[in-house]
Amino acid sequence: MSRGQVDYHAFTVAAKHGEALGIGPHTCYRFVHHKFGTMPPEMPHGPSQYRWYLVGTAAWFFAIGIQIVMFTYLVTTVLHAPANQIGLAQTSLNILSAAFMLVGGAMADRVDTRRLLVLFHALAIIPPLILASIVAMGFLRFEWLIVYGLAMGTITAFMLPSREATLGDVMGPGGMNNIQRAVTTMVGVSTSAQIVGMITARFAGSVGPEPIILLQVVSQVLGIFAALKLRSSGRHETHAHENTGSQFERIRAGLRTVVDSTSLLPMTVLTAAIGVLFIGSFLVILPVILREEFGGNVQQISSMQASFWGGTIISTFAIGRFGHIVNRGRLIVAAVCTGTSILTLISIPAPLYVLYSLVFVWGLGAGVMMAMSRTTVQENAPPALRARVLSIFQLGFTGGMAVGALLAGLVVHAVGARNATLFPAMSMAVILVTLVTRTELWSIRAIDHTKADTV
Repeated sequence: MSRGQVDYHAFTVAAKHGEALGIGPHTCYRFVHHKFGTMPPEMPHGPSQYRWYLVGTAAWFFAIGIQIVMFTYLVTTVLHAPANQIGLAQTSLNILSAAFMLVGGAMADRVDTRRLLVLFHALAIIPPLILASIVAMGFLRFEWLIVYGLAMGTITAFMLPSREATLGDVMGPGGMNNIQRAVTTMVGVSTSAQIVGMITARFAGSVGPEPIILLQVVSQVLGIFAALKLRSSGRHETHAHENTGSQFERIRAGLRTVVDSTSLLPMTVLTAAIGVLFIGSFLVILPVILREEFGGNVQQISSMQASFWGGTIISTFAIGRFGHIVNRGRLIVAAVCTGTSILTLISIPAPLYVLYSLVFVWGLGAGVMMAMSRTTVQENAPPALRARVLSIFQLGFTGGMAVGALLAGLVVHAVGARNATLFPAMSMAVILVTLVTRTELWSIRAIDHTKADTV
């Protein structure tokens, strides 16, 4: 057993028995190592590790916030692409991400996720650097945006599973007792950083798109620095005996875990439906409405994005303030019902401020869904397969986005932007009723880790 595994085991024992005596886990951990002649300076994982994890998360999503606005602005307003090309461009950001997501999850279960975070933050510097150069030289074409989307999508496929799996690692032993709070904070930080990125992108109209795009490079450098501050999790070594076999066999093990779980399966199906029907609509239908009815400048696109994600962050922090939520399935169903209702209302022509208000309420529901679904998946994923299970969950979003953006473009081309919102709304209503009546979605509850620890 390696020194890291010994430390991890000692802390687990110390924390478990110390809690029963009312003694802090840090004190117990240091006592154990003093007893055996070793005295590490601090716990293997703790608050400082979680803080650096949040810094890295903020860096990544700040860059993504800029990317969301600038990519949409470049394809919609600068190139003035038709709806089907807008859908194709948005699909390019997600198609390879979906294709490689499960491979990224399998890799994150076998390799130190700290190393993967450093590597993919570094690779994420290259596409925006090239795109900014192309825009500055006046060579921007639709094909270059497709290449950018494919490159960033591939990097995202490996970054997201590594980052999601790292959350469980930085919380340390016993961290599942606070999983809802950790996930809610992570979602709040990532959403806040994304909103800041979107607001920053508003200045592209005055300073030009190139400096804004280059801010993505700066943010990725910060992400590298934050990742270097993390320690190796040791999870890939501790569970090495459970990660044997070929790549296909390991991916199949993750899929089997999801299919066999009464909580993970309906959650994964629902997130896939959200990716196809909700996110596809958000990426394509709303920008087309902005362009056709209100002009679609960068400030409007940024304001729309900020309205949605502003609602998301408010509901996320509200959940954090509310405390531990037991009946998560019911809250998830209510959140998805909100999105379905909002899409139906958007089909009715209205002033711009009404559109922003509806999108804001949609974001409120999205924040609930994001916090509760991620908490449920983190809580139910076995440690040895955590990255693979999370990659399957994330595949629902990214794969759904790729398909949904393409379908949304075709539907808008056929029936118009406002009428196109009725198709995803009605489809989601059918899927949600099916999941509530045929699966355990409505009955999903928080796991009582206090009882589990005493068994």
